[in-house]
Amino acid sequence: MITPAILILAAGSLVASTLVRIGRIVDNVRALIVRGQEMRRSGNDEAVAVIDQQLNTLLRRNDLTRTALICYYSAISLFLLSTLVIGFTLLFHSPLDWLGPSIVMLGGLFLFAGSAALVVEVNVSSGSTRHEVQWYRMRAFDPPHDEASR
Repeated sequence: MITPAILILAAGSLVASTLVRIGRIVDNVRALIVRGQEMRRSGNDEAVAVIDQQLNTLLRRNDLTRTALICYYSAISLFLLSTLVIGFTLLFHSPLDWLGPSIVMLGGLFLFAGSAALVVEVNVSSGSTRHEVQWYRMRAFDPPHDEASR
């Protein structure tokens, strides 16, 4: 019964850090929407296209972190259920003593799936950051230049 409790704590920690990631993604989406509106008003269509691309990447990251959270919450639920099942099988001397550990293992699979989703999200995030630096270096966010003023 101790193992599920420790796994609940671990999954809870993963939930907390994943919620922070989602918060940052939401903040980035909101900031990019404001920036996109500014670029659209200034007529910088290239920057608007770059921002749209970045928003799509952020939506993908949001979906991956949501999947991770669903997996983590499912794992926590399974670990709680396993604790109850283990307790009841011990209390009632049930021949189903294999059921509790099986539920713990299923919860472990959900924990693994959530972590795998976050590994993919971190890679998407890293690639996105690389693209942002390239766009900055290409001056994609500079105001458009008038050909007549050159």
